[in-house]
Amino acid sequence: MASNNEVAWRPTQAVQAVQWLGLHGYAVLGTDVFLPKEGSFQSLPYFQNVERIGAEEWGLFVARSAAETLAYLKTCLPTFSEEGDVYVIVTWVSEEEFRNLRL
Repeated sequence: MASNNEVAWRPTQAVQAVQWLGLHGYAVLGTDVFLPKEGSFQSLPYFQNVERIGAEEWGLFVARSAAETLAYLKTCLPTFSEEGDVYVIVTWVSEEEFRNLRL
């Protein structure tokens, strides 16, 4: 499932996606967790955001956002599996897209 720069993956696939994004220069802005339910998605109370700190160099922000997101996902994987067949939505941006967000 995809929309703009948000894609929903199974939790273990989300881990792989975040690793790929970090290696290719994309910053992860956050994650949300959803459970498919009766033809729609129920939002679960698990979410994570990463903010750029001041004038943080883009490469450092990319690395930090991936590291923080990976740590969060790996910590929460057991909890996610207890919730059921969940999907993790990952939101990411390129450096150019991030500049445009700020305008």
